[in-house]
Amino acid sequence: MRRSLALLAALACAWAYADRVIEIPTGRLLYPQSFKAELGLVHTDRSRERWQVNWRVSDYIELSAARSGFAGSTELAGVQVNLYPEIPNYTPGVSVGVVDLFDRSVNGRGYYLALSYSVPTLGETPLDYDLRVHLGIGFKGMPPFFIGFEIPLTNHFFALAEHTGRDINAALVWQPVPQLQLRASIIQNRTSWSLLLQLGEE
Repeated sequence: MRRSLALLAALACAWAYADRVIEIPTGRLLYPQSFKAELGLVHTDRSRERWQVNWRVSDYIELSAARSGFAGSTELAGVQVNLYPEIPNYTPGVSVGVVDLFDRSVNGRGYYLALSYSVPTLGETPLDYDLRVHLGIGFKGMPPFFIGFEIPLTNHFFALAEHTGRDINAALVWQPVPQLQLRASIIQNRTSWSLLLQLGEE
């Protein structure tokens, strides 16, 4: 665990995907936060730790690093550039990115174009968070198509679902405060429990 925390701290200053649903990238960058770190365990096995770090370094660029936590996984790095900012209920956010920047994984370096669109959750009691849909196409080391959803159930509970092009993943999220999330996820048919911190709010 100490080793993973040290890696998280080191990677915060380093260059995998930018802002994610669970594993897939989205067309939007982190906002209003500028830093997000997730640390979790797969099947509560400490040898299967998984972590992700995202750092928005400007209005248009986000750097990140990740380790999936599964056997044979390796640390991956990448960069994402936002081409068009998302305007909820009007226009989608559009980003391009590179995964496995240093070509270390089995799939190799990959490239993608991702779009994200938000729809306000209206009703008798409108929620503070929007329903989000994410679509993407990949090239080379990325699957040719991926899709994901972020569904607010209340202002503190969210459901996440995605098809990575290879697997279907899902998560239930409890967010007691905007800076903290507790996640119970099914990733590649395995259970993962994780803690996610979001910092640097503008």
